[in-house]
Amino acid sequence: MAKFFKSAYFKCAATLLAIILISGISISILSDVLYVSSEERTGRALQKIYGRALSSSEYHVVLDAENGDDAESYAFGEIQKIFRVGDENAKHDMIFKTTGKEGYKGGTVTLWIKVIVDGQSQKIDKVVIDGNTKQTLMSKLGDSYLKGFYIDISDNYQTYFTSNTKATDGKKNPVSGATMSAQAGCNAVNCVLEYLKGDN
Repeated sequence: MAKFFKSAYFKCAATLLAIILISGISISILSDVLYVSSEERTGRALQKIYGRALSSSEYHVVLDAENGDDAESYAFGEIQKIFRVGDENAKHDMIFKTTGKEGYKGGTVTLWIKVIVDGQSQKIDKVVIDGNTKQTLMSKLGDSYLKGFYIDISDNYQTYFTSNTKATDGKKNPVSGATMSAQAGCNAVNCVLEYLKGDN
């Protein structure tokens, strides 16, 4: 028996077991330390949009799929969160967290979108990238791409965004080398257009 404990097999097995235990404990500790709640992620996104932190009293939750509401789903994506900042009976902002499909390798792009609502006027004023799945060229979707979405969408904006440079309608946002990721971003914005069209 003593010979077994001195063998190379036992030493290898003991070393591997120690590595597994240390790794498991480290991962558990780090997941707790580095955990970011849904509320904190939302707060960070709103800070990117407004340049400052917003208190919970400054916005009203219209829809929050992470807290039990049904997401607004479309063939090309879905809206997971909608917030209203300000009084809905006066000039106010609508903030959307939306995910577009049809990206590279069937992946997605998630955006935060700010729409200024002033009576019948609706204008996309800010677009911030939140995340993606399977996309490898997200760095190509820079400020010039995002600013292409800053348009007046009043009067039931009827066209959609597309990254297809040969399309005859829709707002084109071609991005060299990242066409499919750009399309997923376009579809995220298209979800907001579809929602606001139905809301009018």
